[in-house]
Amino acid sequence: MERHAGGVINLAYRFLGNVADAEEIAQEVFLKLYQRPPQLPPAAKLFTWLYRVTANLCIDTLRRKPARSKMVSLETPSGEEGAEELPLSERLPDTSSQSPREQVAQAEASHLVRREVEALPLALRAPIVLGTFQGLSHEEIAEILGLTPKAVERRLSRARSLLKERLRPHL
Repeated sequence: MERHAGGVINLAYRFLGNVADAEEIAQEVFLKLYQRPPQLPPAAKLFTWLYRVTANLCIDTLRRKPARSKMVSLETPSGEEGAEELPLSERLPDTSSQSPREQVAQAEASHLVRREVEALPLALRAPIVLGTFQGLSHEEIAEILGLTPKAVERRLSRARSLLKERLRPHL
């Protein structure tokens, strides 16, 4: 649990945009692991099973409560409405080598991209979150989502195409 909790919470947060919900999902995931350990083939990785359960629980949560699907900008200052209780170092990228103007531009771009990712249908959002934010390979995403690697590639391509189209007016 100590080794994988951060990744599970991070993944859930990327889907749900809320730390409390992400932590609740993580508790459910580890409870499932404790109650019924998976019978994994020797080549399978535990983190793949954990991410699959996490992604499925997040998708179910988003389907049940669409109002909770709002992602919160990681740049929302603490104390403002919608601010998350993450340490500042986890909410903001390292900008120590950037000028203030570059930092503002990066924060605005990040907010815009997150808003557009949030607007994607779940079938396209899940591969983007797992691939782009979590850095997983097409094969790992396919295993987690129960798809073929080719289907993952098509969904990622479609999601990127939609994002590019939606972000074009802002570039």
